[in-house]
Amino acid sequence: MGWRPRLLCCLFLSLTLAGLARAATTPGPTIRATQGDTVVVRVKNSLLTEYVAIHWHGIRQIGTPWADGTEGVTQCPILPGDTFTYTFVVDRPGTYMYHAHYGMQRSAGLNGLIVVAAAPGGGPDAEPFRYDGEHHVLLNDWWHKSTYEQATGLASVPFGWVGEPQSLLISGRGRFVNCSTMAVGACNATLRECTTLVFAVVPGKTYRFRIASMTSLSALNFEIECSRELHRPH
Repeated sequence: MGWRPRLLCCLFLSLTLAGLARAATTPGPTIRATQGDTVVVRVKNSLLTEYVAIHWHGIRQIGTPWADGTEGVTQCPILPGDTFTYTFVVDRPGTYMYHAHYGMQRSAGLNGLIVVAAAPGGGPDAEPFRYDGEHHVLLNDWWHKSTYEQATGLASVPFGWVGEPQSLLISGRGRFVNCSTMAVGACNATLRECTTLVFAVVPGKTYRFRIASMTSLSALNFEIECSRELHRPH
């Protein structure tokens, strides 16, 4: 019996920005699918005063332009309290992103990854190499002021620029301040929230890093340091 596309469902119970709910995290959950799958995402807007729309970055939306998520272009925004179901086919394997497409919600943390695996059975889109595991790296810039404060400045006369971001995030983790520049006792660098992100790897294994950038202003270079000292046999 031949392989058939699957139907995937991913449910957002609510979309909470600016850390108003304890369970809220950024980035959002990674959506995994296989080439040819139909992805169904049901989005409920639980914000009280803002519209919402979700754009599926890189997905071609062949035959489903209304699911592209560009508010005011391909769809009306999702009103507070309303629910909208996005349905689309992922026809190409690869690493993609999803993010809010209304106001400054993307910068506020409404974003995540879409990972599409190649269809089984080989073919022109088959993976060109094998690996033992994978890690996801989603880069973002972050301001200490809320997006509401930033938007107020941008709409003011005179114009109030947001300035350079105060932090950079790797998969939602970063440091609010540089503790090394603070006075003794001013911050506790031993807290879990202050630790940098760690990717566990095993010597001799091959890993795939899926890297994407959701930055608003920052142009970043991502490098993996490799020292011969680290690979010297003991």
